[in-house]
Amino acid sequence: MLTQTKRLTIRLFTEQDAAALYEIKYDEQVLKYDPTFIKRDATMTDIEEAITFWQGVKQSEIYEKGIHYAICLKDCGTVIGVVTVNSLDYLYELQIGWMMNGKYVGNGYASEAGAAASDYLLDTLSLDYISVVMDTDNPASFRTAQKSGFKLFEKRVAYDYYYSKVNVEDFNAVDEYFTVNQSQAGSNYYYFRKYNKNSKTSCRFYGDTVYDGRWS
Repeated sequence: MLTQTKRLTIRLFTEQDAAALYEIKYDEQVLKYDPTFIKRDATMTDIEEAITFWQGVKQSEIYEKGIHYAICLKDCGTVIGVVTVNSLDYLYELQIGWMMNGKYVGNGYASEAGAAASDYLLDTLSLDYISVVMDTDNPASFRTAQKSGFKLFEKRVAYDYYYSKVNVEDFNAVDEYFTVNQSQAGSNYYYFRKYNKNSKTSCRFYGDTVYDGRWS
């Protein structure tokens, strides 16, 4: 078990969860916002192999390999969703996310799991902060992030450093790329952060200031 809340248990997936995870993978909302979750067109065999992989990930390997946890109803053990934990190759920071079975949305389960899982990871891994991202056309996930204790950091334009379509050494080319894409909904995403309660970082967001006793 990873952690518990009043209504939920968050734990490692087991082989017995494969059917429930398959149903989540092909839920309408999951396909809409993350069609490549686990793997595009994943089969039951793919699901089972993913579970086996996550079971073998050690705490010290989470940054390199990522891991997914099952969100379960505490009273009956039913798997209703997933907490994802990954690290982007070019940003050495952990990101979490959530995928829910559509049958259970609207009950606050995602934000309850998001808050508990992020608090656990911040504390256990001694992180300064953890982040969440979502498409700009996903208001439900936006609200879930806020209810989970995350604060909007900035709106970003998606940019793949491995498959860049512009010369990153050419200022004008990069400027044009971002100018064009910043108005395209499918190219943008919201980026949230949640800081460890023990973080010593004082200025965390745009406009943050530190009072040093000299203001009048």
